[in-house]
Amino acid sequence: MLYQPTSILALQDSATYVGNILRIKSVKKEDRGTYYCVADNGVSKGDRRNINVEVEFAPVITVPRPRLGQALQYDMDLECHIEAYPPPAIVWTKDDIQLANNQHYTISHFATADEYTDSTLRVITIEKRQYGDYVCKATNRFGDAEARVNLFETIIPVCPPACGQAYYGGAEHVAASASSLALLGILLAVLYSR
Repeated sequence: MLYQPTSILALQDSATYVGNILRIKSVKKEDRGTYYCVADNGVSKGDRRNINVEVEFAPVITVPRPRLGQALQYDMDLECHIEAYPPPAIVWTKDDIQLANNQHYTISHFATADEYTDSTLRVITIEKRQYGDYVCKATNRFGDAEARVNLFETIIPVCPPACGQAYYGGAEHVAASASSLALLGILLAVLYSR
């Protein structure tokens, strides 16, 4: 009996396709990922190859908090999340002027995967003129996108980042601070009782 070799392609999300050619029509960014090709002739153990499919696409931006309030003279972080491949150039602007790292602003980008980048603009020691709309722009060779974040004035500071991380940690920080104060109180009591 003669066995005809069969290829099985395992698609993302555990779907399978039987045959030796897989055609993806109208490729979308969701089609990217690793595909597994398994050849099996029914006689011996099948052979397997991985095929990585990269899909290039224009940037897509999401803004988790499109409106943020902060008091004068405090810091605030503005964020945008960018999905794009290849990775895009990212800039922040205010009133059509590109911002850069200086005494008023700090810009940071953190790539969380090949196609995902988080960008944060920290507005430092906010002055009146720094309130308003900020634009996060991302560009690669397939296109560009932009999203707005509005920074408005509040009377009460918003923490964090305004108050520093030391005061707004988890419960373990509060417990450690309380036990340190208790220990300090005991030491002072011992010293003054002598």
